[in-house]
Amino acid sequence: MDWECYKRLCDEPNYWSRWMLEQTLELLDEAEVSAVIRWAMDQEPLAKPADHSGGRGTDMFELTLTLAEANKVSELVNEAIAGGRTTTGTENRGLGGFREAWDEYGRLLGGIGS
Repeated sequence: MDWECYKRLCDEPNYWSRWMLEQTLELLDEAEVSAVIRWAMDQEPLAKPADHSGGRGTDMFELTLTLAEANKVSELVNEAIAGGRTTTGTENRGLGGFREAWDEYGRLLGGIGS
């Protein structure tokens, strides 16, 4: 895959990094919707350009959640933020960007604010 196409796809709200999905799963506490995210991560990640130097955490996966599933994830992420929770990967930085990312995905699916 060439860089231009790769960057364009990675900027789409329906493509998520392995790192972001893993951190989100930590926040979901095995909620029912976790299975849908795990399924997406079991698929083949987006092909990286030949000279891509990022590791496994930079693998990108296409999410195909329903609007109801995306709304549930957003709700759980917002509850985690309100409760001051973090994940193993966000202890030092907090959950900045999580709400925005899930809101953007919800808008893509035709949710609130679209």
